Amino acid sequence: MKKAVLMGVPHHNNLGDHAIVLAEREYIEDNFKEYQYYEVSEETAEKCLEKVEKHIHPEDILFLHGGGNLGDEYLYVEEARRKVVQLFPNNIIIFFPQTMHFSNTEKGRKELEKSRKIYANHKKLVMVAREEVSYQTMKKEFSENNVIKTPDIVTYLNRNEIDEKRDGALLILRSDIEANFDDEKIKQIEQTTMKYFKDVVYDDTAKGPGILSKYREEKIEEMLKKYRKCQLVITDRLHGMIFAAITSTPCIALGNYNHKIKSCSETLEHLEYIKYVDNVEEIEENIKYLMSNKFEKYDNKFALEQFEQIKEEILKLLK
Repeated sequence: MKKAVLMGVPHHNNLGDHAIVLAEREYIEDNFKEYQYYEVSEETAEKCLEKVEKHIHPEDILFLHGGGNLGDEYLYVEEARRKVVQLFPNNIIIFFPQTMHFSNTEKGRKELEKSRKIYANHKKLVMVAREEVSYQTMKKEFSENNVIKTPDIVTYLNRNEIDEKRDGALLILRSDIEANFDDEKIKQIEQTTMKYFKDVVYDDTAKGPGILSKYREEKIEEMLKKYRKCQLVITDRLHGMIFAAITSTPCIALGNYNHKIKSCSETLEHLEYIKYVDNVEEIEENIKYLMSNKFEKYDNKFALEQFEQIKEEILKLLK
């Protein structure tokens, strides 16, 4: 049986990444029923890809895990992606929706040039951007490749079918290398939120030990349940915002140090319960707006229509 292989599946603790895998798997199994689904871990793709090589045949389709790692910030992921592209020149390869960010430094420019040369040599490669800024950058920098644009793959999921009694606010704020707020700003966020909510709970979509594939769905569902039980989420995490979208939870999304959240929020502009703000001073007026209005539930139809493009590109390459 032909195989659809998802490469670069992570086992770290970031639930956003695990939700991406869950959506990628659902997308593959929904759209490529005649293919047997397999996963290859990030560690295998990085360190011992040759072990996988003998199990992959030219008619198999390779999908590379999406997210925000096309660039030099998480270079080990980019290097593993290059290896896959070089090792399988005859296979159809799809980069699931990505944010691209090569730093404007000597190192960043050098790494971009390496990726450009390797990807340009592959004639059956489809690169998918998950927002407009990355789409325009990919089209410019990878002009010899086929580049298309869809939303983040997690929007493929529809997870608002359960009605819970909602109460309180949930703060999902980063504390890693992508964090954008100092203690003073965080205190300001807390104080503003506490004016409107008695219960304000802190959580994060990346905490604790790594998550094995067998616990992936259970851990994601635990987090989504917290979303469905709160009245408002304030977050500076991209998937903090997208989890709010797919659970129909009012959300204020704060910009981070790159274009990722702002540009992805534009793909959700039709959802009136998702509000993007550039600074913490805008939080209060948005809390008032979100708490005084009723909104329609999330419908993933807009996303399904856009993800059809991926299948169409694969069907063209199969001819």
